[in-house]
Amino acid sequence: MTAQRSQAARLLVFLLLALAALPGVAEREPFAPDGTPLRYMPARQYDLQHLKLDLAFDWDAKSVAGTAIETLTPLLPGLDSLVFNAVGLEIGKVRVNGAERPFSLDPQAQTLTVKLDRPYGPADRIEAAIDYAAHPQAGLYFVGPDKAYPAKPRQIYSQGESDLNRFWFPVWDSPNDRTTTEVVATVKPPFEVVSNGRLVEVTDRPDGRRTWHWSMDFPHTTYLLSVAIGEFAKVSDQWQGIPVDYYVPKGPRAEEEARRSFGMTPAVLDFYSKVTGRPYPYPKYAQAVVIDYMWGGMENISATTQTSRTLHDARAELDFTSEGLVAHEAAHQWFGDLVTCQDWSNAWLNEGFADYFTALYEGNAHGPDELQAQLDEYRRGYLREDANRYRRPIVTRRYADSIAMFDGHTYVKGALVLHMAHFLLGDEGWWKGIHAYLDRFGGHTVVTSDLQEALEDATGASLGPLFEQYVYGAGHPELKVRWSWQPETRQVHLEIRQTQELTAETGLFSFPLEVALVGEKETVVRRLPVAARAVQDLYLASDERPRTVVLDPKGWILKTVDFDKPVAEWVIQLATATELPTRLEAIRALGALGGAEAVAALGRALREEPFHLARREAAKALGAVGGDAALEALRPGLADKDSRVRTDALDALQHFPTHTELIPLLRRALEHEESYFARAAAATALGAFESRREEVAPLLVAALEQTSFHEVVRGSAIIALGKLDPDRAFAPAQRLSAYGAPIDSRRSALNALADVGSKSSRRREEVRKVLVGYLDDPSYVFREGVYAAIAILGDAAAIPAVERRGRLEADVRQRLHAEKTVHDLQKKKAAAGKEEKALRDRLEQLERESEVLKDRVRALEETKGGKGL
Repeated sequence: MTAQRSQAARLLVFLLLALAALPGVAEREPFAPDGTPLRYMPARQYDLQHLKLDLAFDWDAKSVAGTAIETLTPLLPGLDSLVFNAVGLEIGKVRVNGAERPFSLDPQAQTLTVKLDRPYGPADRIEAAIDYAAHPQAGLYFVGPDKAYPAKPRQIYSQGESDLNRFWFPVWDSPNDRTTTEVVATVKPPFEVVSNGRLVEVTDRPDGRRTWHWSMDFPHTTYLLSVAIGEFAKVSDQWQGIPVDYYVPKGPRAEEEARRSFGMTPAVLDFYSKVTGRPYPYPKYAQAVVIDYMWGGMENISATTQTSRTLHDARAELDFTSEGLVAHEAAHQWFGDLVTCQDWSNAWLNEGFADYFTALYEGNAHGPDELQAQLDEYRRGYLREDANRYRRPIVTRRYADSIAMFDGHTYVKGALVLHMAHFLLGDEGWWKGIHAYLDRFGGHTVVTSDLQEALEDATGASLGPLFEQYVYGAGHPELKVRWSWQPETRQVHLEIRQTQELTAETGLFSFPLEVALVGEKETVVRRLPVAARAVQDLYLASDERPRTVVLDPKGWILKTVDFDKPVAEWVIQLATATELPTRLEAIRALGALGGAEAVAALGRALREEPFHLARREAAKALGAVGGDAALEALRPGLADKDSRVRTDALDALQHFPTHTELIPLLRRALEHEESYFARAAAATALGAFESRREEVAPLLVAALEQTSFHEVVRGSAIIALGKLDPDRAFAPAQRLSAYGAPIDSRRSALNALADVGSKSSRRREEVRKVLVGYLDDPSYVFREGVYAAIAILGDAAAIPAVERRGRLEADVRQRLHAEKTVHDLQKKKAAAGKEEKALRDRLEQLERESEVLKDRVRALEETKGGKGL
């Protein structure tokens, strides 16, 4: 009987271990939940022609008050009321053409409706003056010192995209109208005000306050209206006589950091002005730096707002640059501001262009490999979102809220689609098409068909398949490829299978594909048509058997490729390729295949590749391969002249946890490396040496006292400690996540807490209580991290608290974070319930089988006893 029960217990343990070992494959969620309505451009009844805000901003009271004067004309006869978007505004009175009119507020619809005295038509001009006050819960933010952060500067700034300006002034708050604007902002000195357009005047008032009058004469959508108010150090450049100004918080290194972070701006404006054929069109370009900003930057017309996290010292510049952020927001001055998406389903016309032109600028400034490196980052970002989160068309009208459209599909897939259009049109055709697009639609709002039409009209090209498959359809071609040589016909045979799952939104793709035949003496590139077929056989004439075949050597097409080639061919591809995409493909393939030949080739790449990204990927690939030979091949990367390569080489050492002789090396890097990011990588790698926990943990604890750019060292050290020794990490993670701790490492400490709670069952409830306690944290960015950490912890007991906080969030983006966290927790709870039931059912089955076995044993014993055995 004991033996049978032991067998049942072993089976149960085996079952538990098997379930625990199942890989955590990410399952795609739908982009929009069931029942999400289709969203269309809201109907307009009038044309807003001018908006003047005459407002007083009070930092102490966290308030704004004054008058919004809206000048407009009806689009059709019979307009008997005016509707503006408004949320939480305290309306005093409304005057229309000088006469006071009745009004009503609808909080649910977020509207202010003003009753007119008679029906008006297109020949009429209406001026509505709205007196109001507000303590905005979103859209306008008041930041500054408190007991926990006494050195934080006082600032007031706006963030209007996508529909948040309605929280601080009444307005038509959709992108399908354009208007000129004025901002007359009264503040207490020493505050300064930065806004759109030109500075008309600054006036001293009798009560000691000052009024800043800004005017923007170029019509624009209202989400681009902005203010940035604070005590700024102003650093000035110019481009072609146009002021280019940088407003940064005052401090001893203000000018130095401003020039380091933004000094490339005139060169960026010059590049875009030349390639678009449209010189920078506004009276000035300002970049104002604000604290606790929820985005990297925002392209407010002529007055970009930038996060303070972009400011950096010379040491940080070893690894970090503001150039991409500056280039992205500057590109928006053409794509997003000069030409604006008509509704948020077409947001890629703003963001995809900004990302692609950032890459084009990088390539122009630093060479073609930098362009390809940026595009490679875009591809990997989009593919991660597509594989791990959701798949959707770039243009879709079904979304939970407009802010949900600002994702990897809109930004980086949009950029990659434009890159494919560049390929299809050729360089001359591409730029001719871009000039035509801006000439035709500059100063207007657009939809995707406008772009396609402009490009096709300018060049005669047919872009229907590109837009239909990649923009209005979802996904990308997932290719499985093999090649063979046919000596009888002297042809290369390519078999191309499209293996993507076919759905209503994702079909088979057709596209032109460049194929490189790598021979002994030369490489020949041919362009072939790939048809929308599940399987296609292509044949290419060749004078000799190629040493290998390469698909899409310049990386024009967005796709994934599973190319069935032996290690030797990938080595040849790496050795002979001139284009970065081809070299990166070979490096990653060798890392996946492994073996002595792959390690040798990767080691050569790490030592000899001229471009830093190729060396970085070689270091990562050697880490993935593992083993003694890979470790020896990796060592030269630890002394690379480029700190980014050293960082990835140090990070790769986490894959060699049995090589404890690496600990002193990692300690030296953690304590003495010049690069902040290399130190952070050393901390990450040390966290993998679990067998030497007692030796390593104190090193990580000591690293928690290091200050660094973005607190990357402290942040990496606490995360590594959480993985290495959850119990020892709990107290410092709680301390470093608390309000008042260094701001930039608070989110890393949150992640460490989530790890601690996930790994230590006895700490789980404690961690949940700590995380739930942070749901009311005043920091917008930190609360985003709290939602994510609670989801990682996976404790369903947090659901009521998350739901409560979600209802309090004024910002839709934060509400969506809360809703996703609740959804993830409910999903984990349901999965755990199913798993528990399955285990319980299996245990009952095992117990039944055990009883059967016991009965058989008893019968056997009785039989043996009956025979005298």
